[in-house]
Amino acid sequence: MPDLSLIAFASAVLLLAGTVKGFIGLGMPTVALTLLTFQLDTRSAVSLVVVPMLLSNVWQFWRGPDMLGCAKQHWRYAAILILFVAATVWFSQSAPDALLRAALGVFVLAFCFFSWRNMVPPIPPHRVRLFEGLSAIVAGLIGGLTAAWAPPLAMYLTGLRLDRDAFVQALGFLITAGSVSIFVMFIAVGHSSGPDLAISTFLLIPALLGFSVGEHLRHRTDPEKFRVLFLGAFSILGANLVLGTLMK
Repeated sequence: MPDLSLIAFASAVLLLAGTVKGFIGLGMPTVALTLLTFQLDTRSAVSLVVVPMLLSNVWQFWRGPDMLGCAKQHWRYAAILILFVAATVWFSQSAPDALLRAALGVFVLAFCFFSWRNMVPPIPPHRVRLFEGLSAIVAGLIGGLTAAWAPPLAMYLTGLRLDRDAFVQALGFLITAGSVSIFVMFIAVGHSSGPDLAISTFLLIPALLGFSVGEHLRHRTDPEKFRVLFLGAFSILGANLVLGTLMK
């Protein structure tokens, strides 16, 4: 019988994570994994998040202004990301959970730092391919370990100076690509079981409800105030993950 208390906790987490994603266009896996790891090991948390992460980003990509143009612009990044996520999942099968928790904490802090500082410079046109490849490799390594690939993805797309709609659609496309890779590889190496995927599919419901709430709030709330509160809270949670691992 499924653990109903875990399902209730995970549903509340995915509702919150979906709300954040609907509000700012990213952050669902970062929010969900950071909170779920209070009760689960990191790989189990990823297993519960993978279906909502995949399908919510398919929805985000589909709702954007130019699906074909987005795919044409970012297909190289997506291909590199898929390959490096798959390779990282395969070669990190025996990595201890403490390492994965520490990695998650570091990248949550990196995500908060670069989002807070808003310090990403524009990428020169003649350097786009170089930064595209480097960012995709880093995102693949991070994503394969923790599924929290927001820092390199957001930094690269910010450097391109895309408008908001194109930025959000590109995030949806690229996170979809990485999520497919994680989904397939977690099944292949045995990290995800049938019951895990069933619960993950159920968690799509609170994630999409939260996404709708976040979209609604985006038009009624001061985005800067929300951003400050969100980044402050997750800076503390990221630091807690890192310090908790170091002190064990």
